[in-house]
Amino acid sequence: MAKKNKYYLWMGLSACLAVGLGITYSLSPQPYDPVPGSCTIFSAAIGDRVLFGNNEDYYKPKTYLWTDQGAKGDYGSIYLGFKDYSHQGGINEKGLCFDANALPKSPINLHPELKAPLHYQAPYEEHMMWLPVMILRKAATVKEAIEIAKEYKKDNWYPIDGSVKYQLHFADASGDAVVISVDESGELAFTQKEKDEHFLISTNYNKVNPDNALEYPCHRYSIAEQRLAAVDSEEELTVDLFRSILDEVHEEGIFNTTLYSNIFDLKEGKIYLYHWHQYDEVVILDVKEELVKAPYLIRIKELFSNETAGKASFEYGGWIIGLSGSILLATGLGVAGVYYLKNKSWSKKPLPPVGTFPREGL
Repeated sequence: MAKKNKYYLWMGLSACLAVGLGITYSLSPQPYDPVPGSCTIFSAAIGDRVLFGNNEDYYKPKTYLWTDQGAKGDYGSIYLGFKDYSHQGGINEKGLCFDANALPKSPINLHPELKAPLHYQAPYEEHMMWLPVMILRKAATVKEAIEIAKEYKKDNWYPIDGSVKYQLHFADASGDAVVISVDESGELAFTQKEKDEHFLISTNYNKVNPDNALEYPCHRYSIAEQRLAAVDSEEELTVDLFRSILDEVHEEGIFNTTLYSNIFDLKEGKIYLYHWHQYDEVVILDVKEELVKAPYLIRIKELFSNETAGKASFEYGGWIIGLSGSILLATGLGVAGVYYLKNKSWSKKPLPPVGTFPREGL
């Protein structure tokens, strides 16, 4: 019996390990995938008011903010994203900004005949500069951003197996905006804000190819569109409006949650930052003032009060405990079920061979 119990113990542990490894693998982003999650992004401009809003939706809680003064002659920028300088969004000193939406794979034509993309400075000189980073360093307007996107090989989209899994949303201080995506033929497509429209929205479907979508129609897109379409004056286009829209479309859950939200005031050069879908505390940063300081990288939660950071950690910890408990419970029930069935089958006594019973009357 001890030998059988040891066997089931090892079987249970192996099952737990297999489940854990499977979850870890499924949650790990693919190598060189610059956009590991989804986002709701929208920009709007009326009069002298130009705003850009983004929800960063993903499952990894460690998010960062850092400054990049750029090489000589480049524009300085502030970026938001993950460790190892995994840029997810940013704004430069001229008021040009970007963020990205995750999409399913879509083939991209690399155009090897075009100019080679730039590379980062040491110690990252082996890596091509991701297109949005190159644009924020070199461009001040959406028009210039489009020209740069067309000018270079597409290797710096970091294609995986010849495909990309995202689109880019840019906006500038003049009120211009564009979503750069890949069309069905693998070429770059540019969806600019119409002259008679005051806003542009992008979520997780390709603006020029809705079949290339994680969600279409998208309820988050519909909510943002309805709210922004109701605005018809500069006075109504406010940071509070953008904050309320971001709150309304935020995500919650262990596998996809709004890790931070940002609003860029592109005319004023200001960042309004919110931590972990908590919109009652805001951190306001002046882009030019931050770029005057020595370069720095900081965990986003460290910019907020202990109360706000603690609420986020408590919620995330609860999700992890719940997930771990569910895995252990499911594994335990599976092992117990197998053990029960095995023992039930062993407890049945086999019938004796034919002819072993005595005949009646003998």
